[in-house]
Amino acid sequence: MSDPTQLYATLTGNLEDLHGLAVEGQAADQPAELLLMLADQICNGLHRCQRIADQIKTCSVSHDRSIS
Repeated sequence: MSDPTQLYATLTGNLEDLHGLAVEGQAADQPAELLLMLADQICNGLHRCQRIADQIKTCSVSHDRSIS
């Protein structure tokens, strides 16, 4: 996928998913194992978001060069 619009939609969808994970872990009675799993999923999701953001930057740079 190299369309910045699609990548941005994917990025925001991933961020919404991460928000859901964060909210799920806020209950005071969550077992430590669940919190560890949620933290791991959030960490992995943040890395995935970083890769998508990097792709958007790359697309933007390529787009800017093709316009000049």
